[in-house]
Amino acid sequence: MPRYLPIQPDAAYDEIREAYQAVEDELGFVPNFLKTVAHSPNYLKATAGLYTTLLKSGELSDKMRALVMLKTSKVDRCKPSVTQFTQMALDAGWTEDQLKALDEYIDSDLFSFYEKDAIRLVEEALNHPDDISEVLFWTQLDNHFTSDQVVEMLTLIGFVNMMNRFIHVIDIEPDPVPETA
Repeated sequence: MPRYLPIQPDAAYDEIREAYQAVEDELGFVPNFLKTVAHSPNYLKATAGLYTTLLKSGELSDKMRALVMLKTSKVDRCKPSVTQFTQMALDAGWTEDQLKALDEYIDSDLFSFYEKDAIRLVEEALNHPDDISEVLFWTQLDNHFTSDQVVEMLTLIGFVNMMNRFIHVIDIEPDPVPETA
């Protein structure tokens, strides 16, 4: 059971309902993560704005964005986020076979070199960010992505990692998985 229950729209102040409406307009729903952040209205608007920006815009394709967010959640072992981002990845065009192979990506022929580099970036950034090999990795990464895309991936990794830790500590319940058409 969550340590703090998500603030539901019918129990929210006007300022919170406005933030929820902005998220719903962008994403079609308001995740329990943000409904829980609403306990601190000062942080809700900024967190919600960054969350929707990261999910919906940038230099990365929707497919690559979903891959980075899913892999981050898998490394973090955050089941609610894995569930959400698995559906996002499927909707973005990843196959179930690719998602099953995500943990053994290095030996898989289901991922391109640049997709493997993105997955590896997630692992390196989360597991030992101060020890990423300059020659073996950054040069290779720069061959596949622009600096804008690398910064975007690192921002996604950092934000999703923060979100996953918040979800773990508060014990936030998973969002219902929306039905796809």
